[in-house]
Amino acid sequence: MNDFLVIDTDVASYLFKNSPRATPFQTKLEGFRTALAFVSVAEMLKWTLKRHWGPRKIEQLESALRRYVVIPYDRDTAWEWARVTAACQDAGRPIAASDARVAAAALRHDVPLLTNNLKHFEATENLCGLKLIRL
Repeated sequence: MNDFLVIDTDVASYLFKNSPRATPFQTKLEGFRTALAFVSVAEMLKWTLKRHWGPRKIEQLESALRRYVVIPYDRDTAWEWARVTAACQDAGRPIAASDARVAAAALRHDVPLLTNNLKHFEATENLCGLKLIRL
């Protein structure tokens, strides 16, 4: 998977909405196949329920999500999540469970992560070797 990178939920959201905030991230995606952690897909699907989207908008999201490789849960990803959360807690830098799942997906496949929330992941970079792409 050396031609892949994982994007977090925020970046995927900017791209889906065609937001001006997506522009700086788009150049970083060039030359890569993009992947989402399963938790990012789940978070985006949750929006459809919380915001009461209609069938047409839901299909637009489903269509957008089909452009990504989705990294599923597996035992090795679970171990990476455990390693990330334990290391961050031990260092006094707790990480949100959903962020740890995104980091674990990238670590599991040894691919970089493109995020809008560097502060959420910097401890994982230093403690676990997560490769972060900076703007």
